[in-house]
Amino acid sequence: MRTLDEEDFSLIHALQLRPRATWTQLAGALGTTPSTLSRRWDQLRADGSAWVMAYPRVQGLHGNQLAIAEISCVSGHASGLARELATWPTVVTVEESAREYSLVVTIVGLSLQDLAGLILDDLPGLPGVLGVRTHLVAKAHIDASSWRIGGLDHQRAQAVSRLPLTGGAEDRPVTLNPWADPHVDLARALAEDGRRTAADLARLTDRPLSTVRRQLGHLLSSDALTFRCEVAQGLTAAPIVVQWWCHVPITDVPACVSHLRTVPSVRQVVSIPGRANLLVSTWSRSASDAMGMQQRLEHDLAPLQVVDSAVILRQVKRLGWMLDHLGRNTGVFVPYTAGGRVSDGS
Repeated sequence: MRTLDEEDFSLIHALQLRPRATWTQLAGALGTTPSTLSRRWDQLRADGSAWVMAYPRVQGLHGNQLAIAEISCVSGHASGLARELATWPTVVTVEESAREYSLVVTIVGLSLQDLAGLILDDLPGLPGVLGVRTHLVAKAHIDASSWRIGGLDHQRAQAVSRLPLTGGAEDRPVTLNPWADPHVDLARALAEDGRRTAADLARLTDRPLSTVRRQLGHLLSSDALTFRCEVAQGLTAAPIVVQWWCHVPITDVPACVSHLRTVPSVRQVVSIPGRANLLVSTWSRSASDAMGMQQRLEHDLAPLQVVDSAVILRQVKRLGWMLDHLGRNTGVFVPYTAGGRVSDGS
């Protein structure tokens, strides 16, 4: 089995900072050559160790764009249900955990009616499903596009960060729907490979290069897509996923989120209605590190209380991509259902 070396981690970190930077730009910042970076990236993509994706920021109707469902299953049915749900376009992430509600899935929908049909009718109707607990996401505070693998020293990270940023400015309003013509074909192609160039897209869509350059420019400048460099978790130094279901007084949520932005292991923070109103997802080095995270949450962020937790034992699908037992990209992508639906980081 191939393992990642320090140069791999450096390149992945650089692409997490600037996913669409050219090899020439990155080579200047990293002190190497464009051809060296290109060859290394081709190898990482070929074996599924790392990849760049793009996902839309357009909100669904009435803001009901994202939900997280916990599914309780008959013993022995979890893995089969996970594989089944992974084929559903509206279920973008599928994880298996060590608890009563053994499946945790992230769902996208165009409207509250779409989500209601899937959550109230489709999921409970599957063989082996005992119960479903669903949480509508009120606000995504932090997503995994801000998580860093830590492969660069401060000087090189600063050099990469000074390169022009393309897309992903989360604090700016979206001005374009990437799932509407004429941009939908470009958005779909970038979802599969976020580093595709205008020339690549022109070949895939059979459009004139000048047209694609103009449309791609509009798409990128609108910040309608978030670009993210992903890595196979099992090849990193942080192989343990834990989800913390927390209760935080509503007035303390902004301060908690601000603190969590400084914690390197935090991958996702979302607000959800209910007693457990803040979901925090982390990647940890060990079980003891995970327990230390709980102590940090409850001590440093008091009056935050951890209501429940889930240790994720297997990630079956992440933002449309099927994964193997190490979290490597298998090359199988289930496109999100288009038409204004949103995907978010997990």
